[in-house]
Amino acid sequence: MTDALPHTAADAVTDVVAVPDAAALPTSGWPALVGPEDFFQTPRWLAVQERNSGTTMDFLVRRRAGRPVAALVTAWGDDSVPWLLARPDAMLTRALEGEGEHPGAEARLADTAGGDPASLLPSLVCGGRHLGRTRPLAAPDALPSDVEALVAEAERLAKERGAATVCFPHVDDRDGALIGLLRSRGYVSHPSAHYAWLDIPPGGWDEFLADMTKHRRRRVRLERRALDAAGIEVRIEPLTQEIVPRLGELDCNLLRKYGNPASPEHSAGLLSWIAQVMGDDVMVSVARKDGVIIGFGMVLRSRARGREEWFGHRAGFDYEAQGRLPLYYDVLYYRVLEAAAREGVTVLHAGIGSVEAKLARGCLASQEHSFLLRLPRTGETGTTDTDQKRTAP
Repeated sequence: MTDALPHTAADAVTDVVAVPDAAALPTSGWPALVGPEDFFQTPRWLAVQERNSGTTMDFLVRRRAGRPVAALVTAWGDDSVPWLLARPDAMLTRALEGEGEHPGAEARLADTAGGDPASLLPSLVCGGRHLGRTRPLAAPDALPSDVEALVAEAERLAKERGAATVCFPHVDDRDGALIGLLRSRGYVSHPSAHYAWLDIPPGGWDEFLADMTKHRRRRVRLERRALDAAGIEVRIEPLTQEIVPRLGELDCNLLRKYGNPASPEHSAGLLSWIAQVMGDDVMVSVARKDGVIIGFGMVLRSRARGREEWFGHRAGFDYEAQGRLPLYYDVLYYRVLEAAAREGVTVLHAGIGSVEAKLARGCLASQEHSFLLRLPRTGETGTTDTDQKRTAP
C-alpha cells in the first residue's frame, strides 16, 4: 500500500494524521480500508458529501509503522446543517416521539441533553453522516488500539472546537467491538433506526418470489398488474444530465414530505454532481407514465474486497400523478432486485425506514443506535476518570 501522507516531526508524537480534503483521500491509503458495506465512506462519495455537507469535514487516518490501518470521517453538526437524520438533536427528538420503540431516549434527554435536545449541538458527528452503519474504517489487521486512537483524536478535536457532544449516529448492533469501545469511553446511547438489507438469491427474481408467502406473492403480482394497466413503465437506466432537473423536483417532493428543507434547484445540483463523480456506478430506477417521469430511486454500486453490492439511496415521486398506484416497492425494490440478480450482485442494501414492510419482503435487519458523549463546556467541571470508564445502558 502506498502512503502518500508526508512524514513530519509530528509523526513522532502522534500517529493519527489529517488528510486535507476528500480529493487527497485516494493517495492517502484510505481506499484500501473500505469494506463492502462502507460504500458511503469511499473517496468518491466523500467528495460528494464534502461538497453537499454545508459544514466542515475532517478525514483522520491512523498509521502504524508508517502504514494506514484505520480511518475516521467527521462532520461538524450545528443547527444550520439540513441533514436531520444524522443530527443528534433531531435524532433524539424523533426517538422521544416514539419512546415505546426507542427505550433509553428519556434517559438520554435527562442525562446527556439536560432536558433540551438542542443542547446536544454543536456536535462532532463521527463515522459518516449516512443513514446506516456509521463507524471507523479498518484494515483486516487493524488493532482495537488503532480505532481507539481515532476516537480519542475526534474527541480532542471536538473539545478544541467547543462542541457540546461527540456523536456516532447509526452504530450497528453487529459492530460489537465499536460499541464496547464507545461505552468504555463514557458514551451513552438510544436506538436510532433499523437497517435493512437483502441477500440476493442465486435464482434471482423467480427464487425471491417463490420464497414469499402465498399471500405476499399474490399481492406483488396484483401490484404489477395495476401498474401495467395504468401504463406505468419502470426500468433501470444511467443517471444522465438530461433527466436531472425532473429528478430534482421529485427528490424535493419526498424531502419536504418528511419535514426536511429542500428546493428543486438544490436537489438537481446535487444529483448532477453525483452523476459527474460516480459515472457508471450510479443508476436510477425510473417510473414513467405517458413518457413523463413520476418516480425514481437511486442505486449506487459498491465494489470492495472482491464483492459487488448495491445501495439504495435517494428517491422521489410525483404524488399527484402517482395517486394510489403501488409505485414505491416496484421502483425502489423489485426492479432493482431483478437487475441486481442479473449482474451477480450479492447484497442489496435497503437502508433505514419502513422496516416491517422490508422484513415482509425478505430483508434482514439490525438495530442501530445513536452514541453520544457529552463534553464539558467552558465553565463546566470536566469528567473524571471514573465517569469516562462508566458503562452506558
